[in-house]
Order: sequence, then C-alpha cells, then structure tokens
Amino acid sequence: MKDDVLIDYAYHAMMAETALKKLHNKLLDNDFDEAVEAGIQALADVKLTINAIKHMKEKHYALREQA
Repeated sequence: MKDDVLIDYAYHAMMAETALKKLHNKLLDNDFDEAVEAGIQALADVKLTINAIKHMKEKHYALREQA
C-alpha cells in the first residue's frame, strides 16, 4: 500500500475564501442567517486546510529524517 496520498490544502483554502466573500455579501444584504451559514462553512474549510498543512509538515519532516 502506498503512502503517497495527496492532501490538497489549496482547495480548502480557496473554498474558505469563497465562503468569507459570501459572508460579507450576505451581511451587506442584511441576510444574517445566510451570513452565519457562510461563516460556519468558512470555519470548516479553514480546519480542513490546517489539517492538510499539518499532514504536509509531518510528511516533510519524515522525509528529512530518512535522508
């Protein structure tokens, strides 16, 4: 079994950015419920981004130790 799983941090980072833009626009429209939902989505995507970064860091240091 290969351990070469690609963890894409960029996708979730861009999705978080999109959700924050939606949050901003919904607030401009006084649509507070939708703004909160967009904020929750942004939080989820940020968490996935952080997890991907942690995975990348672990992999990076594991490869350095092998060398």
